[in-house]
Amino acid sequence: NGRVTQVGNQRVLCVADVRGNLQSLNDLAKQARANYVIHTGDFGFYDETSLERIADKTLKHVAQYSPLISDQTKRAIAQSPPQGPSIRQRFPADQLPLSELPSFLNKKYTLDVPVYTVWGACEDVRVLEKFRSGEYKVNNLHIIDEANSRLLDVGGVKLRLLGLGGAVVMHKLFDNGEGRTTIAGGQGTMWTTLLQMGELVDTANRVYDPTETRVFVTHASPAREGLLNQLSVTLKADFSISAGLHFRYSSSYNEFSVNPTLDHYRGKLAASKASFHDVWETVKGEVEPAVAQNEAQQTLLQNALEIVQKMPSVANGGNPFGGPVGGPNVGGQVDESAFKNMWNFNLADAAFGWLVLDIEGGRIGTEMRAQGFNFAHR
Repeated sequence: NGRVTQVGNQRVLCVADVRGNLQSLNDLAKQARANYVIHTGDFGFYDETSLERIADKTLKHVAQYSPLISDQTKRAIAQSPPQGPSIRQRFPADQLPLSELPSFLNKKYTLDVPVYTVWGACEDVRVLEKFRSGEYKVNNLHIIDEANSRLLDVGGVKLRLLGLGGAVVMHKLFDNGEGRTTIAGGQGTMWTTLLQMGELVDTANRVYDPTETRVFVTHASPAREGLLNQLSVTLKADFSISAGLHFRYSSSYNEFSVNPTLDHYRGKLAASKASFHDVWETVKGEVEPAVAQNEAQQTLLQNALEIVQKMPSVANGGNPFGGPVGGPNVGGQVDESAFKNMWNFNLADAAFGWLVLDIEGGRIGTEMRAQGFNFAHR
């Protein structure tokens, strides 16, 4: 849980989805005059061996959006029939560069400023396991995950970065895929597990300090995933920074500004709780015996189940702004402070825009930049 201290005005650039174009982080940091970079996943955690592990469907998706693969190759991949040889068999490896990461691992390139990132939905779990074990290391690259938070002491603000990578897919919450440790993924994709959520709560509790400003960095958007929304409440997050929607503009909002009523917000959380319980009832018989022998995992599972238990189970509740709800409305209780106070940023892809947190004298200001839509055709 590293700590960085700086005085004077500091700028933190927040970007998403560089998709292996890691040199662009240096260019963007220069343009934004940034001292630090926070990245929300689809970073490009692929090495020379990743290509052979990626499923064809995933490779097609990665290639389509890759800034490193030529337009000619992209067109050829898009037009290739679903039957017949795989993309790997059709194209030589040098036409399918997935990431510049190998050139950073061998120190051909370096990162100019500290970069703090979570992993996204399209990454190689093997590569992240090598970073966690210490086999892979890139100067100035810090991976924030359920086991590692970071503290930036900048511009009079102590910024605690708490991160959770991967896609949030209900039926995969209990599946580790090809992951050999606690990181879940396989065939070039990665997702979040319930045990990771439980461990993040544990990590956040261990480092809790009321003087810090807590930033929850995720790949998926907490506004769209009720489970992440409740997790951000449990983590006592002041800000959430996410991406994964691939828009041309970033957005900035709190739940109060996008939900017409508190019941509407509660309904979103209650629906997420219900779909979680559908999965949990199906797998409980396998999961509980599997973690019974491991006390640490039991604790993490319990942490995560408590997050879900605290979610409202019905959309309508009593007057929430009068504090705890009792009686028949107890099922609709929510944390009203998060409804108004937690601020969410959802980022555009790095190719289209960014957010800068400009921190000075204890105040966190923001600047957003977007290339935006082109209306010239009208």
